[in-house]
Amino acid sequence: MSLIDTIRRVPRPVKKVIRERKEITAGLFAYLGDELETINEIVMIGSGTSHTCSMTSHVFVEKASGISTTVILPNLFLEKSVYNPNALYIFTSQSGTSTLTQASQKKVNKMGYLNVAITEEPDSPLAKASGCCILMEVDHEEYGCRTIGYCMSAFTHMITAMEIGLARGTLSETDYALFLKDAEAAADHHGEICDATMQWFDKNKWKLMNKDGYALYGAGALYGAAVEGALKVLEIAQRFLCVGYEMDEGMHGPTMGFTNRVAVIILNDGKNERLANGLASYIKDMVGDAFVIGMNTKDERDLAFEPVGGPFAYLEYTPVVEILAARLASDYGITINPIGYDSESMPESNYFNTHDE
Repeated sequence: MSLIDTIRRVPRPVKKVIRERKEITAGLFAYLGDELETINEIVMIGSGTSHTCSMTSHVFVEKASGISTTVILPNLFLEKSVYNPNALYIFTSQSGTSTLTQASQKKVNKMGYLNVAITEEPDSPLAKASGCCILMEVDHEEYGCRTIGYCMSAFTHMITAMEIGLARGTLSETDYALFLKDAEAAADHHGEICDATMQWFDKNKWKLMNKDGYALYGAGALYGAAVEGALKVLEIAQRFLCVGYEMDEGMHGPTMGFTNRVAVIILNDGKNERLANGLASYIKDMVGDAFVIGMNTKDERDLAFEPVGGPFAYLEYTPVVEILAARLASDYGITINPIGYDSESMPESNYFNTHDE
């Protein structure tokens, strides 16, 4: 099964989690008990894709749960000197073996604070050491670059927040039902977006491949998707430099360094239209190639669609950046090996280690 085939499978685990959301989160409420009402902050900790998924989900997590939500990298978390005793600490690692995420969890456990692990591996060190473990549904991901894992980590955060908000009375039954419909709609739209992205890449193949690097822009949840997309281009396509920017922040200097050797990808859901339109117009008119993805496209280079998933629209934009990375790799002849492939594909492991079994 190819990486693109794997990317296309995302709707299946999304719909399974929707169906089984009560069972998936039941252990959390048994663990929290009466302390559910005392939580005044959610702190989300993870590395790599487990960080970008938190960047994607945290705005909705705060809205749905009614609890102030913070995202922090584990290395920065370990440097803190003040920790909230009334927080719920959520540690995300698909493998459950991320080294500094485990170290952060140990620190929270030592202080005796509430903590939850979100992982696909129930026998992993992170799961075993957690106060409570919520298993993400990834439908057996064949590749280590974590495409399904990114989508489902963020989705697990969001569904868990909905259940917390409903239980605490801060999320109404009406809004809860509407959010579920949004999630279903995003999942249903995913396949169509995959097909459209393949056609978009073919149409713009020469421009997309004849670059030295990429800059991806997004706002809100799509900032997380942009950073994750940059990570995937680096991780999968390997031969391109790539960076993800928040829509406004990325206009405070970075645009001055762009040349026609950099492709700018703008993930536009229509919520930051002044910024998105200004950026797209500037790059297209004065620099080189900009590609608007989603709303308010400008020319034939862009990929037009209207997102239908509301707060879950990241599920509609993510396949675009993931397929971009996969096609750049495959069309350049770069082999993408599945997990367990016996090769020398990760020589960096001889120099540093990011996971401990």
